[in-house]
Amino acid sequence: MVAAHVRAPSSSGNVFKEGARDAITFGVAFIFLYLSIGVLSASQSLTLSQSLATTLFIFSTPLQFLIVQNHNDGWILLPIIVALNARFVLLSATLAPHIRNTSTTAIMASLVFITPSIFTGCVTRFKRRVDHPFSYMIGLGLPIFGVSVICTYIGFVAGAKLTSPIIYAAMTLLLPLQFTALAGKHWPHYAEVSGYWLGFVAAPLLVYLFRDYSLLCTPFIIGGLIVLIENSYKKRVRMGS
Repeated sequence: MVAAHVRAPSSSGNVFKEGARDAITFGVAFIFLYLSIGVLSASQSLTLSQSLATTLFIFSTPLQFLIVQNHNDGWILLPIIVALNARFVLLSATLAPHIRNTSTTAIMASLVFITPSIFTGCVTRFKRRVDHPFSYMIGLGLPIFGVSVICTYIGFVAGAKLTSPIIYAAMTLLLPLQFTALAGKHWPHYAEVSGYWLGFVAAPLLVYLFRDYSLLCTPFIIGGLIVLIENSYKKRVRMGS
């Protein structure tokens, strides 16, 4: 008999549903982001299939904006694409211990779901519960991915009809709320939370310095600062002890 204070293990289906419920919190901003990607693709004279392909096979908002806006630059974008995708190696390495018992085929098919938002949701839950981690990741990622594909299509087809002040106002309002929710999920892990407020403070300067490439440079700069600060703190603690 399970003790009253011990959480009974959930079934894989229930964990999948839990991930799908959490997708509502993490996925709202994706609606407006991918509507914008669809609109931008149409304005840059991409075809519908090309626009959908960026979401289906890339599913990385900063990289998609970069490719859509500079699709005529060709091989010049390759080093930037490689540099940006390097972060997904780190995200995957962090999740690997939790999903190591999953088949290689299933993991390869789900790699497109490993975005920063989905990664944050997974890591937050895995710190509390470790039952059926892969089911949770699929439950969280699949609705967000599906909504993003649909919104890319709607944005492309609607085109200029969505380039209204209302859409931009909604993005301005919802994106800060989205990242506030993500930061709250990390509490009380101060190093993770500090990455959000450092990004908030540094963003205006980084946009001024890097212009169109600020979305690419900001994660690396903020992440590097967090690592340096954390390592310096740990070094002082060791020396003090």
